[in-house]
Amino acid sequence: MSLSKPSGSNKRKITDEHRQFQENWELQYFCSEINNKILCLICKSVISVPKLYNIKRHYEQHKSKYDQYEGLLREEKLKEFISGYKKQQIMFTKIPQENEAAVKVSYVLSELIAKHSKPFTEGDFIKTCLIKTAEIICPGNLKAFQNISLTRNTVAERITELACNLNNQIKIKIPTFEYFSIACDESTDIGGTAQLAVFFRACDMEFNIFEELLEIIPMFDTTTGEDVFVSVFELLKKYDLPLEKLSSVATDGAPSMTEKNKGFVERLQKKANEYFEHKFHRTHCIIHQEVLCTKVINMAHVIRPVKQMVNFIRSRGLNQRQFSIFLNDLESEYSGLPYFTEVRWLSCSTVLERFWKLRDTIQIFLESKEQDVSVLSDPMWLQDLSFMVDITKHLSNLNLKLQGKNQIITAINDHVKAFKCKLDLFKTQLQNEDLTHFPACMTYTKINNDPISYKKYSEKIMCLKTEFENRFQDFQYLENDFALFTSPFSIDAVNVSTHIQMELIEIQNDSNLKNKFNDVGVPDFYSFVPTRYVEIRRFAMAVLAHAEAGDCEVGSVSSASMPAEVRPAEGDAPQASVEI
Repeated sequence: MSLSKPSGSNKRKITDEHRQFQENWELQYFCSEINNKILCLICKSVISVPKLYNIKRHYEQHKSKYDQYEGLLREEKLKEFISGYKKQQIMFTKIPQENEAAVKVSYVLSELIAKHSKPFTEGDFIKTCLIKTAEIICPGNLKAFQNISLTRNTVAERITELACNLNNQIKIKIPTFEYFSIACDESTDIGGTAQLAVFFRACDMEFNIFEELLEIIPMFDTTTGEDVFVSVFELLKKYDLPLEKLSSVATDGAPSMTEKNKGFVERLQKKANEYFEHKFHRTHCIIHQEVLCTKVINMAHVIRPVKQMVNFIRSRGLNQRQFSIFLNDLESEYSGLPYFTEVRWLSCSTVLERFWKLRDTIQIFLESKEQDVSVLSDPMWLQDLSFMVDITKHLSNLNLKLQGKNQIITAINDHVKAFKCKLDLFKTQLQNEDLTHFPACMTYTKINNDPISYKKYSEKIMCLKTEFENRFQDFQYLENDFALFTSPFSIDAVNVSTHIQMELIEIQNDSNLKNKFNDVGVPDFYSFVPTRYVEIRRFAMAVLAHAEAGDCEVGSVSSASMPAEVRPAEGDAPQASVEI
């Protein structure tokens, strides 16, 4: 019987011995561990085997020269060796550092391209601008700018890597979240593909608010409640978001979202009830509701002629150029008219306000084009137009207040309640012919020779107020929770949930917490609430985690308006944000 040699895989490797470099070897043998290798600081040789015997044997050749250094002299000599080695490395790594800076700039600029929804091809233009700038300001560093890569493919790769990194950061942070909520908005892009934007907002134990456009999901087939549910539920599983921590769901109010038995929200609630009894809040996006409320004004006879006249000027290049020249000749502060777009909610107010200020100029110009502008000579129509200019301006201001990042649901609700109070004021003032808050109406009254009454518009205001009351019923059952969150020291404990009552009473009678509340207010106050008040803290986290569907409107509209060659491909992470 022959004995076979053991295979190479059975040999013991140095890495298997798990030897560790001892710190005292640095001073004793003038060696150091750098990048997992033992380096002699005297001759810069690498000691391959990290054993004391090998290190000691290597030092023997330098012993006679360096054993004379003892105590502080030896420590200073060691520092001198280390400092010299670092200077040497800096000299060798200067070029790699320049390359690293060029790569970093490439990532930063790619992030800006993504955030501003610019075509990936813009990278080449940006690089050209940088090179021209460097040629004038710092020609000595021109090569560093030339090394920046911003080609279309590079920008696409950078954005994909940033998005993947964002996804990883989200997954790392998710275990720290106490509550989270989602907001869903479905729209169709210019290519005809339905895009489901899923916005995510969460609050951790330290009351830090985290919000992000989680993903934009393309839906190539039907968009029923079942389709939306499957897409969103798979997304929640992808990010390991447990349904028991879901505090609220906001939607755009579409039937596929809110249908009683087959809607997305109902299906998600049934799924949550399969494992535990958990009910999350259901809300209709406040911004959507505010826009729907404006429909009751019913002034299409005003909007339609304005759109026709604006489009006649804007849709024809010659007309637009001639109108701009005409405004310039008149030394107008404006250079043209903005477009009116149905999907851009704020454009109505902007268009009407500009049209009102330029109405005389528009009339002269359109008459020269032999267009019918009889409405611009109709006093009743102009009166309706002046009212629309003012009321849409107030609605636009409300819309702007409801938008933006890091908004708290209680503050948004306060803006809506304040606007309803303003409507009561407007109604009373119009009945008394007081046009203080209606500047366009006041202007038209002054320039008109005949007396004009605006009392009839108080009915429009009353209808608008009634519509606001009906549309915002979703939040009426949350009013008590909002009152507790914003005024914990003034609310009666009888009016709150029983599991919070005892802790609330203790907090209300804590003078230190009361002083802190007066100093910092909400939401910062809740980060100072002691951890022993578990229920109060959990309640505040759930309120802070409440998301609004209007938050993802920006992301969905941005993606829907981008051409196919600019949008990220299917499966790519969203471009809305690439930084936490």
